[in-house]
Amino acid sequence: MSTAVFAATPTPARFASSSHVTRPRPRMGKGGIQPRSPGKRVGATSDDNNSNDANNDIPAPSPSTNVDDIAAALGGAAPARERAIAGIWIGESWPAPELLAIDPSVPTNPIRWSLALDPAASAPTPSAFGAGTFDDSGDIPGEPVIWFTLRGTFDALTRAVKLRKVYERPVPESEVKYEGRLHALNGAPEITGVWRNSTSGTNGTFSCTLQESGRTT
Repeated sequence: MSTAVFAATPTPARFASSSHVTRPRPRMGKGGIQPRSPGKRVGATSDDNNSNDANNDIPAPSPSTNVDDIAAALGGAAPARERAIAGIWIGESWPAPELLAIDPSVPTNPIRWSLALDPAASAPTPSAFGAGTFDDSGDIPGEPVIWFTLRGTFDALTRAVKLRKVYERPVPESEVKYEGRLHALNGAPEITGVWRNSTSGTNGTFSCTLQESGRTT
């Protein structure tokens, strides 16, 4: 008895509709910055150059251009071109939640700074400096207002702000360190970040906004 042999029926080829073709997305660099198309490559052949005629007239970006692009993406500018930002900054500093869980008496303190951020300053000159008062602490008997100075750095490219607040006499020697970033997410220039008082062992977050000229609080 012979065995019949049947050939497998070929499966029809399937072709994706042109409307569903997935196109590759442009490659993005760090920070969401799309790299520019390269210019002529060093040592490229004539065939390579002819195949990239559309890019032949585009020069390769210089390092300074890259810095400007990064600064623009972060909302800043190159230090040599940005103006100083100065005025009265109003806000608050809040204790960390884990700190309040241990000691609920740690207060939320007001911020009222006269602060200047100077991107053109170079070390050892401070690029962030100012002063302020604290009028509702009640920490020093007979001193309803206590004074402090602010000194630190401002990076115009990364928008990083680092400050050291040092109280004047008769306040016992102590300092508070602030680390934050300058931004304008809500319109006006604002600094937000974290603070730490190593003397008292407290820490938390803070935010302060530059007041517009003629604006009262």
